[in-house]
Amino acid sequence: MNDISIIIVNYNGTGFIEGCLNSIKKNLIDNDKGISYEVIIIDNASFDSSPIFLDKFCCENRDFKLVKNQSNTGFGAASNIGARKAGGEFLLFFNPDCRVLAGEMGSMLDFYRNKRNPGVFGARILNSDGSLQLSCRAFPTLARQFYESFFCFRIFKKNRIFGSYFMTWWDHKTPRVVDWVSGSFMLVKKKIFEDAYGFDSDYFMYSEDTDLCLKLYRNGYQNYYYPFYSVEHADAGIASWDVVGRETEVWKSRRLYFRKNHSKLHALFLSFTYFLGINNRNIISSLGSIFSVGIRKSNKTGMYFQVLARYFGKQVKGGETSLIEKRREKGFEKRK
Repeated sequence: MNDISIIIVNYNGTGFIEGCLNSIKKNLIDNDKGISYEVIIIDNASFDSSPIFLDKFCCENRDFKLVKNQSNTGFGAASNIGARKAGGEFLLFFNPDCRVLAGEMGSMLDFYRNKRNPGVFGARILNSDGSLQLSCRAFPTLARQFYESFFCFRIFKKNRIFGSYFMTWWDHKTPRVVDWVSGSFMLVKKKIFEDAYGFDSDYFMYSEDTDLCLKLYRNGYQNYYYPFYSVEHADAGIASWDVVGRETEVWKSRRLYFRKNHSKLHALFLSFTYFLGINNRNIISSLGSIFSVGIRKSNKTGMYFQVLARYFGKQVKGGETSLIEKRREKGFEKRK
């Protein structure tokens, strides 16, 4: 049995997946020589050049294995496939737009083993510019969603109420118990993950991480933030090809989270809060466009209207078309 199985779900990850795999290989070989590992990559029917790279990379590196799905099953479902094939004591779910920066995985595993009722562990995650990414958060509530929609957490960062969702009142420099951690880096024992029946595949993308952490929390486990292992995450790096689609899916997944874990009424109030928040952003964006002089005007107002139309409208088949066209127009631009 390996110590750890790293599971990566790839979907059109050209420009990101290369750096991700090379950083894993370098970090585990140079810094964690005593750690036995395998990397399982689930490709969700990518249409870019990443499957060609993955075929070659996995042929040249025996600890890296590739599984090809015939369709895009979403993050949760694909991660569950990887977990079933994994032979490690631990599972690490790792995004393809992440790169390992520093830290010893062996130390993190020891820290995990020494905790009582450990659930999911997250690492210190940095943006591409080196700034901190707020990757551990409190469980969503209607009040916290209101604070997010109306930027209260930005205005009152040090306030434990308004800053509760993103935990902006804390410096994120010490390990601590948290409610949930981002799916871009989630470490958990395979046995615990299996006992929880894995990710809920009803979530296509987003909020499956929150849902899993809540499930474990309700079963008596403690989720942790561990700052001594750090990774870079190009947040929405791959999803940024379709900003409107990403924004819409994030909030649709939260609506599903509230319906599953609270009630339909909670989900309804979330939608109302989101509607008010989007309109608030529209007003601010419109005023900024009116009073800006000599400043490049953004098209955020139009984007927000598209988001509202997608969020409250019916799901349109073939919704990936705009994403495909954008990627082709950009020529699959690689990360600099």
